[in-house]
Amino acid sequence: MVTAADSMDDEGLAPDGSNNNKDYVTFDGQRWIQGGDGSEGTCVASSTVTSRAMVDPVYALGLTGGPDGQQDDPDAFRQRLVAEQHRLHTEGDGGENWGGMGPEGQERINDTAVGSATGSDYERQDLNSPADRRAVLTEVENSVAQGRPVPVDVSGKEGAHAMTIIAQEGDMLQVYNPWGSTTWVSEDDFINGHMGKASNSDLPNTYSVYLPR
Repeated sequence: MVTAADSMDDEGLAPDGSNNNKDYVTFDGQRWIQGGDGSEGTCVASSTVTSRAMVDPVYALGLTGGPDGQQDDPDAFRQRLVAEQHRLHTEGDGGENWGGMGPEGQERINDTAVGSATGSDYERQDLNSPADRRAVLTEVENSVAQGRPVPVDVSGKEGAHAMTIIAQEGDMLQVYNPWGSTTWVSEDDFINGHMGKASNSDLPNTYSVYLPR
């Protein structure tokens, strides 16, 4: 996953409440995005696919290049990406019409897809207050420093969304959003309900993480 040199610069917020400064995650022009075009609600499965690709180069090559590594055109990549998102959505007992997944399914597919590659067992931790989020932050940062992505769920009045914390530097956390981008948020954003910077203003609150143990 390539990150621009200025990716941590504060460039303010877009009208939807997300950071203006975000990097789009692409392969040969095709974004790593849920449903291949953002049209599906497979945020849990899509985040998990990307996490596995980050920790398993062979798996990533299978997605980008196919079985022989040579089928690397963007349309073929998109077909494989969406098929794998659908496979994990189904494995996690996701909702009909490729929408939504419960916490048990989210934990299970992170164990089978990501934990199997890193030797970790993912455990859900509910975060009901700023104090809860502050208490878990050190473990989140230690996990990503060891190359183990941390799934993070956010919510607001209109619904919920799954993303992944993939890196940490200083007091900043890098978040992959399966809408096809990465951006940086601060520890304060994570703790105090400003996670809309990584998604949009409708989804400000971190309500759970899945810790690799």
